[in-house]
Amino acid sequence: MVNSIYNKIYSLSNHPKTRQVVNAVLPFRLWIIVGVHTFLFALSYTFSFIMLSNIFPTVETEAIFQTTIFPLILMRIGFFWYYDLFRGLWAFVSFPDLLNIIRATVISTIIFALLGGFWEPMRIPQKVALLDMLFCIMTVGGVRFLVRNFRENFVFGSQMEGAQHVLLVGPVERVQHLMKEMNSDPYGHYRPSAVLDPTRGKKDPVIRVHDVPAFSIEYILAQTGRLRHLSGVVFCWPGASRKQLDIVVENLKPLQLPFKTLPHVDQILSGEVSMSDIRDVEIEDLLERPPVQIASDDIHLCLRNKVVLVTGGGGSIGSELCRQLAAFSPKLLVIVERAEGNLLDLQLELKKNYPSMPIHASISSVNDFQGMRSLMKEKRVDVVFHAAAYKHVPLMEVVPTEAAYNNILGTYNVAKAASECNVKRFVMISTDKAVNPTNVMGVTKRIAEMVVQSLNGHSDAHFMVVRFGNVLDSAGSVIPIFKKQIAEGGPVTVTHPEIERYFMTIPEAVQLILQASSMGHGGEIFVLDMGHPVRILHLAEKLITLSGKRLKEDIEIVFTGIRPGEKMFEELFNEGEARIDTSHPQIMMAASSAVDRDYMQLKVDHIRELVRFRDEEGLRRAFFDLVPDYSYVRRHPEDENVSIDVVKSVAAARGCQTSAKRHDLRKGVKGSKLTLKEKEGKCLLCHDES
Repeated sequence: MVNSIYNKIYSLSNHPKTRQVVNAVLPFRLWIIVGVHTFLFALSYTFSFIMLSNIFPTVETEAIFQTTIFPLILMRIGFFWYYDLFRGLWAFVSFPDLLNIIRATVISTIIFALLGGFWEPMRIPQKVALLDMLFCIMTVGGVRFLVRNFRENFVFGSQMEGAQHVLLVGPVERVQHLMKEMNSDPYGHYRPSAVLDPTRGKKDPVIRVHDVPAFSIEYILAQTGRLRHLSGVVFCWPGASRKQLDIVVENLKPLQLPFKTLPHVDQILSGEVSMSDIRDVEIEDLLERPPVQIASDDIHLCLRNKVVLVTGGGGSIGSELCRQLAAFSPKLLVIVERAEGNLLDLQLELKKNYPSMPIHASISSVNDFQGMRSLMKEKRVDVVFHAAAYKHVPLMEVVPTEAAYNNILGTYNVAKAASECNVKRFVMISTDKAVNPTNVMGVTKRIAEMVVQSLNGHSDAHFMVVRFGNVLDSAGSVIPIFKKQIAEGGPVTVTHPEIERYFMTIPEAVQLILQASSMGHGGEIFVLDMGHPVRILHLAEKLITLSGKRLKEDIEIVFTGIRPGEKMFEELFNEGEARIDTSHPQIMMAASSAVDRDYMQLKVDHIRELVRFRDEEGLRRAFFDLVPDYSYVRRHPEDENVSIDVVKSVAAARGCQTSAKRHDLRKGVKGSKLTLKEKEGKCLLCHDES
């Protein structure tokens, strides 16, 4: 019955004739509001006299009423105007609005009573003044609350029926402002139904905030059956650490609800963002990492009024480099990228956000040495960030010639061009897979590091390398893959239950790259502190929880086995590299021996010939020659009873003697080392068995 009335009123409010009437009276809205208040003032004053009519003679009462009603109404209008109470009659009333109504009514009543003490015609009985004050507060405040209830239950009932009822997580004093904001948006997608205050103790009583119950986490866990109507969990806890958020997620796992988060409350209240900016909780919100601190002045000094070139500008790291570089006012930003779609999107984004910054977008290839040299010479480039590279391990295992062509020869071309064009600073973006490499991508990046090191000290340019692990949400990384698999209903594929990786967000990594670039004097390999390694299985489980799905019941995890060239555990330093701390707590240096330029020139020329003739076996020999720690598994020794995931065998290009140099299974089984059997004096997993 009630819903039927609601729907009829809602239909009437949306009728075209009703809209025409509303549009016609909107210009007179203020006067209508003043008129409504005038009527309420008169009504409360009249009712006060009626209540006391049995005490005073009718003639005397009528005379006092007629003499005083208009001056009192005018005084009330003046004070209500002062307290800005004629705006937003139809807005949602709040406690501060009610306080202002009380202030305006009480003050106007007191001043009118004092006026009556000095001027006989304005004198009214004290009981009338008291009753009028109470009636005025009740009628004006009551009408406003009725309007609010009407808006929420009648006018916007249809929209609110489709809203999701959510559990808000955060301290009550912070959540109440957001609850008001959520309730004030009739077209919003979320309505608060309960509040979880993590600061409340187990024995603290349940309280109500804006008519919504607020619980402790212990109460929530005990009452999960009563919260099945909820559609999600929304974090409104900007001061929480990632560890605190992770604890809440784990505790609320039985609710099987998707997790979302709000922007910072101060941003909402200041108008910078709105409630529509509610987003899913991302895995980076839960990874416990110290916030990145950078010395902006040092970076500014290094980049301001400089011509900066970024290769691979359309990629995950390259595009973020361009975004953050733009904030440091370069003289010109040159973006090199082969994918025209990515380049165009980035160019449009930067022009929108930095309209006064000069940008030169160049569809170029790092494999075109003459093109790179001409571009650097023409634009008079001062700083180069070399981010262009092939990075996907399984793909590069199949086409080692392409990996060498892009990662080694491309790096050589850009670095050589920079050396010849008086570039002042060259920064190569490297990877932790270059450390004790077990795959083609890793070994080509390690050789690229050596190429850059070999060129340092032979020109005015300072050549340096920045090495770090995986970045979250980069194209082709596990996070987007897991999200897609969860959205499709699973299964989620993980290679091995024990596999671990270092992770960092893309903005964090780029901040530290810029900081390291300002610290280098040439020849350094900077290593970013990635925090603690994360088990990929736990990452997958966390993403399933955040999506509101149940592990095994809704989404299954399938182990597919280690892929060719894949490591179980990543490292940040080679065996021959010493760790050196720097002035920045999140940036280290890997001390390694110098690389001879002439030697590397010969090796690069040799690799170029091998790539030209697509000689994959010759390339692998060249890789072993340059990086003896490179571990290449040509075939699995099925006839030998050896269980491995990733094998690191130190092998020379022409074979090796196991007795001369022991070969072990590098972290194939965590914490164990197994010696391989000998066969004709050669390691079974050597590249060259001849």
